[in-house]
Amino acid sequence: MDFDETEMREAVRELAEALETMLNLIKADALPATAEAHRRMREAMAFLDESTDRIATPDTPGEVLDLAKALNGLVVSTREQILADAVAASPVPDHPGM
Repeated sequence: MDFDETEMREAVRELAEALETMLNLIKADALPATAEAHRRMREAMAFLDESTDRIATPDTPGEVLDLAKALNGLVVSTREQILADAVAASPVPDHPGM
């Protein structure tokens, strides 16, 4: 396996984990409620929409990897924002008194 393939597999694995977390949050009805989370979701969806053709028919061999990394970064940051929002909105304190 060459470096690009290994890197692509890692990017896909990380993306899958981020998407799984987001799906679980949606199933748990912990949808993003803040403007920042919504902005990040729109940004990730717009990037995916804009780059779909380039992913399907890349101009260069490394283009798909670059697009995957960029999309991955957007999805991971969105997931982190959703998690932060869910924690901030939680009625249970992070460190309850003993």
